[in-house]
Amino acid sequence: MGSVVTSLRAERRPASWAALDPYMLVTTLVLIGFGLVAIWSAEGGGPLRLDSLAVRQLIYAAVGLPLLLGLTWVDYRYVKSLAWPIYGLTVALLLLVLLVGTNIGGSVRWIELGPLTIQPSEPAKLGVIVALAAFSANRGREMARLRNFVLGGLLVGVPAILVYQQPDLGTAGVFAAIWLAMMLFSPTRLVYVGAVVLASPLAALVAWKYVLHDYMRERLLISFEPERDYFGAGFNIIQAQITIGTGGWYGNGLAGSVQSQLDLLRVRTTDFIFAHAMGMFGFIGGVALVVAYLLLLWRTSHVAMVAPDLFSRLLAVGITVMIFFQAFVNMGMNVGIMPVTGLPLPFVSLGGSSLWTLLASLGLLQSVLVHRRRIGFKPL
Repeated sequence: MGSVVTSLRAERRPASWAALDPYMLVTTLVLIGFGLVAIWSAEGGGPLRLDSLAVRQLIYAAVGLPLLLGLTWVDYRYVKSLAWPIYGLTVALLLLVLLVGTNIGGSVRWIELGPLTIQPSEPAKLGVIVALAAFSANRGREMARLRNFVLGGLLVGVPAILVYQQPDLGTAGVFAAIWLAMMLFSPTRLVYVGAVVLASPLAALVAWKYVLHDYMRERLLISFEPERDYFGAGFNIIQAQITIGTGGWYGNGLAGSVQSQLDLLRVRTTDFIFAHAMGMFGFIGGVALVVAYLLLLWRTSHVAMVAPDLFSRLLAVGITVMIFFQAFVNMGMNVGIMPVTGLPLPFVSLGGSSLWTLLASLGLLQSVLVHRRRIGFKPL
């Protein structure tokens, strides 16, 4: 009696574009549209011109959306194979900033390329997420070893230190949050993560005394007591809180609050755009914006839940935490419960580097959904 031998061969299936998440895409477009209106209003409203900040942001979005769709089309596994070149480029750009970067407001965070100014610390966030996800996925269960846990920390620590030197404490904090969350969802031992959490208060105390610059300590203190320097570093924090308060339930309309109209609320297209938006749309508008972020985070978290492999799951975790941390800190510093760190409000604040990084991140998550069933098997 003969036996039937069944063998399997790999079958490459076409990408399933029906798996693309429309809710993630629509929510992203809503947030970008909200940002365009807020930037237009913060600039003073009126007719749009080619040199308007709102038009500039619209151009950034017009460039970024094809980037999102392009990365959706690319199988995310190819991105994993390029993780180390991406990481090398990330570190190289951060080093280049320290060497030839442009000094704006006492910080060297930007590189000027003709009419275009880029901020390498923004794409560095995504580069670190890709590299750390690939590192953890390649080691798999070996991540349970302390050596690999420490190596993962060094992988994130190098870019974080380079960003801190710019100086940019807020973005360095984003790297720390990304690392901790991705380690929590990796095969590493929870005792390592728990030890880091328990040691955090001591590490924060050491950093406060020996690592942070004097002006950083002063800025952190003033963030929670702006009255200490009412007409100096605390002025904009106070004006932001007044702007939010005068917005009431329904806001003051597209013109914004009196603080914005009289230019009392500064940097209202970037750091304090949330306060300006609440001056426009009031408490109801602020809640609607928070709901939009929660919807987006729900969809990015969904990718982590359905991800077919460790790399894509950690990729989704890192991107979700990046968006959440930045949104939470930005809105928190506007209402006075978080220190002012200069982090942009995702998809809303003015800035091409930030917007392109976020759209590229969502493109990778869409790629996970579209390509997750691309490799199948069938009997011969």
